[in-house]
Amino acid sequence: MAEIKEMLAGFAEVANNPKAQLDKYLAEGKRVIGVGPYHVPEELVHAAGAVPFGVWGAVGSSDNAKKYFPPFYCSICQMTLELGMTGKLDGLSGMMITGLCDTLRAFSQNWVAAMGPKIPMISVTNAQNRFIEAGRQYTIDSYKEVKRGVEECANAIIENDDVLASIKLYNEWRAAMREFVKLAGTHPAEVSVADRVAVVNAGYYELKEEHLAQVKALNAELAKLPESTAGFNKIVLSGVYEDIPAITEILDANKYAVVADDLAKESRAFSREVPEAGCGIEALADGWCKLADDPELFDPKKAHLDALVAKAKESGAQGVVILLAKFCDPEEFEAPLATKALREAGIPVVTIEIDQSTESYEQARTQLETFKELLA
Repeated sequence: MAEIKEMLAGFAEVANNPKAQLDKYLAEGKRVIGVGPYHVPEELVHAAGAVPFGVWGAVGSSDNAKKYFPPFYCSICQMTLELGMTGKLDGLSGMMITGLCDTLRAFSQNWVAAMGPKIPMISVTNAQNRFIEAGRQYTIDSYKEVKRGVEECANAIIENDDVLASIKLYNEWRAAMREFVKLAGTHPAEVSVADRVAVVNAGYYELKEEHLAQVKALNAELAKLPESTAGFNKIVLSGVYEDIPAITEILDANKYAVVADDLAKESRAFSREVPEAGCGIEALADGWCKLADDPELFDPKKAHLDALVAKAKESGAQGVVILLAKFCDPEEFEAPLATKALREAGIPVVTIEIDQSTESYEQARTQLETFKELLA
């Protein structure tokens, strides 16, 4: 148990000090390229010998970014631009930004306007209609452009063998993270909700080979222990992210155990499986085209709803907590449908609105305290 606590403290140190981690890699002479949400082919950054560095905003006030955004705008985008404008991302050689939603598309142009050549943008355009050959070919062509952008920012030539080696590493890392999610869910006495977030977030700031070794070591120790869910309220978290300290504190204070998740920054990000042979660019595109059950992506039959219900049942969860990111259109469209599907399946559900700029979560505390009583 002492060894597990020490490991978790190491993850927390990285997760809570991303600027220190960035400065560490820069001091080592490495090129670092920012990677934004969602589903970015960051294997190309790794294959170029650079460090992919996750940028999903931060908790705080977007004072400078308000010059570019209206108040009713996704806080991830606002706070990401705030980080850039206030020098927190100085040293990045580039920034990969997708256009998977209307907000991100507008954000990408505001990034160019605010940051200019200081941190060049690498535009990542994924085909939303990814189940047809035209969508696959579009994504291949897009990723070729991404590759050129990464090569320019990393000052390197990306060889196919390097892409395939990075794909193999990332597949192994994603598998280890899926295993961690399961083990953390069955060991809430050892891994708190806050600990769980720290393990995930550290993976956005460390080289994947470094994080993989640490996660595998943690998984091995957790696997030796008996399950510790007795006395905990078992839930599935759904939404974009959960790393709001006030929210994790409330969840831990009320003895919630996250037995599974449907979060864009967590299990949805770990779900991809990429072929490990052939043309690396085509393999990355094929990995994208196989993605399913994700409300951020084109899902005409709303398969995500059935997948969420199935996840809640299979994990043994007593209920689902939807962490609804304020002003996130895809999630706000999906939340009423998800609530209806869960209730029809007899699964208790509560929706908590979150935002990186929100200062008080006392209403959320009351909601989660009440929800806990419903699960008893």
